[in-house]
Amino acid sequence: MFLAMTERRNPALVQAAIDLHRSGAVEPDTYVIDLDAVDHNAAALAASAARHGVELWFVAKQYGRNPLVTATVARHLPLAAAIDHREAAALLGAGARLGNLGHLVQVPVRRLPGLLAERPAYVTAADEQNLTAVAAAAHDLGRVQPVLLKIRGAAESTFPGQDGGFEPGDLAGVLERAARLDGVRVAGATGFPCLSFDAEAGRPRPTGTLDRVLAAAATMRAAALDPVLSLPSHTSVSTIPQIARLGGTAAEPGHALTGTTPEHAVDAGLTERPALVYVSEIAQLGSAPSVFGGGFYSRGRARDLLVATGGGVRRAALRDTPAGSIDYYRRFDWTGDGDGARVGDTAVMAFRTQIFVTRSRVAVVAGIEAGRPRVEGVFDALGSRVA
Repeated sequence: MFLAMTERRNPALVQAAIDLHRSGAVEPDTYVIDLDAVDHNAAALAASAARHGVELWFVAKQYGRNPLVTATVARHLPLAAAIDHREAAALLGAGARLGNLGHLVQVPVRRLPGLLAERPAYVTAADEQNLTAVAAAAHDLGRVQPVLLKIRGAAESTFPGQDGGFEPGDLAGVLERAARLDGVRVAGATGFPCLSFDAEAGRPRPTGTLDRVLAAAATMRAAALDPVLSLPSHTSVSTIPQIARLGGTAAEPGHALTGTTPEHAVDAGLTERPALVYVSEIAQLGSAPSVFGGGFYSRGRARDLLVATGGGVRRAALRDTPAGSIDYYRRFDWTGDGDGARVGDTAVMAFRTQIFVTRSRVAVVAGIEAGRPRVEGVFDALGSRVA
């Protein structure tokens, strides 16, 4: 999905990944992250957000909750959106603070006391029982926790496994009942996704979920609230002005940190630079040309493959994988001359990631742009250092 754009905009990252694999510094099934490019991207996002009055809470799951990457991002964007309770712990351990806790995944009840003690700026609640649980835990800590109400998304724009939330038409009653709870203060609303990439238009566009969030905001204003509105996804330098125009006061950049939103695959003029590639190697030739797997994500749209052989660069196309497959290998077909390829040759790809759901390694590399790449650390897919 992103290989051609990465070769065009950050060829030094591709070459560094090849060299690191050939030297044995990184294994197959490793994501290589350009730390300096991430730093550039985070700084650009922070500057755009400041210009447009939008607060940003960054997301870490897609880069494997990596502590070095988190620390780099947090220098520019100190607040993070923790997707689940384990991500919250990883973010706190790397020095970030919690901007939004519980979106996309609600906080388990028994984890609420410990995480609320970290004083998150906001907690997202998706139903009244979760709202009541947050209120009770916050009350026991002697504090009032600002809460965002997750608004149930429009059916056509909600991803499987991410459903749930308050219906906009029920919100007036919810607000009345919430006002009687000690320990919480309803501060605003959120939904996901409020923006989504339109492939035909070649740019992100508002979704039906945004309409529902804006309807909820109107109900909140009628109840004398001035709501915080967090409008993920697809938060990037190119969309922050749009988010502000739509009424958003906050957003949650994730893939923009590595230059891997869908828009980055088609527009070479975007501010954020590609900062991530996936490295594997030729595992089999013969009857089943394949690379080693372990890091492929079902919605990653991995398409193209670059193979560095002793005689040059070869190109290949990755085959789609059926739903029943296990990520041992990924089959491919040569799109050009495959002569001279050998088992063990380096394979480089670039696609949309959710590293936290893989078994991959993550190599964080600094100095790529300066021509002096150095591995700052190798980590597992959940951010624990392994080398």
